[in-house]
Amino acid sequence: MLQEGLGSYYFHYLSALAHGDFGESDSLKRPVRELLRQRLPVTGNSVVRGLGVAWLVAALVASAGLASRGWLYEASNTAFSSLLLSLPSAVVAMLAVHLRIPVFCAISVVVFPRLHRYIRSLLVRSYDQPHVLAARARGLGSGAILRRHVLPVAAPPLLALVGVSFAIAFGAAIPIEALCDSPGLGQLAWQAALSRDLPLIVNVTFVVCLVMLAANSLADLAGRAFTGSTQ
Repeated sequence: MLQEGLGSYYFHYLSALAHGDFGESDSLKRPVRELLRQRLPVTGNSVVRGLGVAWLVAALVASAGLASRGWLYEASNTAFSSLLLSLPSAVVAMLAVHLRIPVFCAISVVVFPRLHRYIRSLLVRSYDQPHVLAARARGLGSGAILRRHVLPVAAPPLLALVGVSFAIAFGAAIPIEALCDSPGLGQLAWQAALSRDLPLIVNVTFVVCLVMLAANSLADLAGRAFTGSTQ
């Protein structure tokens, strides 16, 4: 079918896709739908666990940093975050293979510095607002300040960050799974690329784009719903 032209190929592909037919892998000789059903949960599990670890550590470190804003903390924090940011996903995957750490840990290493820098700057900006300073001057407890004054302001951008971080984690999972030989979408995409398996490459790309779009859309809707409920 590809010999008839790329336009013809995609026309037949979209027509079949509308009927739930993902085609058959040229290299593995198996239905693409079956391959995706087997591999997607593996990648999803690694991404969710990696995001959970990254969000937890980033929130704890950023919150702890609010009590210490000295130059030493700021310099060491910036240097460490910059070091992690400069590491490509492939390098993190190679370190994961060498150290024999799980795939979700490697994903969390990729996502953590991006989350930490944004969460810290957001919390610092929120705590420096005049109404927060006034609440602290009146002796309001830290828990009440966080619940009443900080979270209503910080929640919408944090919810938007959930969608962005999910897209980052899902994108990082592809090379990490390929290099770590984890049986997820990354390994499947790598095998398809080596075999020039166009039906498999197209469908893996389609699924990755669809998952990222859904995550960003849900995070955006959640942010708008939270903003509307607090007004």
